[in-house]
Amino acid sequence: MKEAIIPPREKRPTGLIYGDVPGYPAPWEFENRRAAFLAGVHRQTQAGISGGGEGADAICLSDGYTDDAFDDDLIIYTGFGGQDPNTRRHVADQRLIRGNLGLVRSHELELPVRVLVKKSLLTKNPQDSTYIYVGLYLVTHWDWAVRDGFKVLVYQLRSLVGQTQAGLVASLGALSGGTDEPQRRARTTIRIVRDYRIAASVKRLYDDTCQVCGTQLRTSAGTYSEAAHIRPLGAPHNGPDVPGNVLCLCPNCHKKFDGHALAINEDWTVTDLGEVVGELKRHPRHGIMPDHIAYHRDSSQSSSRP
Repeated sequence: MKEAIIPPREKRPTGLIYGDVPGYPAPWEFENRRAAFLAGVHRQTQAGISGGGEGADAICLSDGYTDDAFDDDLIIYTGFGGQDPNTRRHVADQRLIRGNLGLVRSHELELPVRVLVKKSLLTKNPQDSTYIYVGLYLVTHWDWAVRDGFKVLVYQLRSLVGQTQAGLVASLGALSGGTDEPQRRARTTIRIVRDYRIAASVKRLYDDTCQVCGTQLRTSAGTYSEAAHIRPLGAPHNGPDVPGNVLCLCPNCHKKFDGHALAINEDWTVTDLGEVVGELKRHPRHGIMPDHIAYHRDSSQSSSRP
């Protein structure tokens, strides 16, 4: 193993970092968990989940849970706790605490999660003991399941970039060939990176209460809402990622808003398929931009025309 893959830093960086760690683009190979820890890519040397109730910034897939799966841009990941360290069988229910709760919060806030994978899981070669930072993922779903008669948490994560497993293995071949200056393959990706702080600030302003219907969903992890961009970020709309272009909605209203069933009039009344259902709730500190409301309304009217 060449020294070139060992991070040059000598002490662990402080504070959570959501997203890529500067200087360590994916795919990046680390000699061991300690090296990834020193780089700040995964802030734990043993635990699989880095982070807590405020959100998880990274996870590590090794060989601790046989039900974990890494397949192209999809990861199935099991929460921590409840296992006998000797038999690896579940002997107790997992709990929605610490890292387990952190992944739920990352799902709610749409925080990017760094993923570190033991190389043997990618190559199927048990001799490959290094760890690969494979990129950023979003927690798209979580639920309870049963293993050996006990409750466990199961998370689904999807790649923000869409890097395939085959592509990772091909890239890793260039990184692990035993040279001090390994070849690096250029990879160009186009993606929209949402600032999770924008969404979190708007949802916090309304205490996770829907601005349209007034619903505040409560889960075992706390309250839940979704941030909806009024004018979409992607082409051809090219809306800005700013609080004035974001609404706090429940999942149902978010789906209806994106599907143009809901529209907001100039007087802030809300229509559902043309029928007025109420008035948009507005916080004094939330400067909603009327131009983007009008853009969405015009788009809704266009989509309803035969």
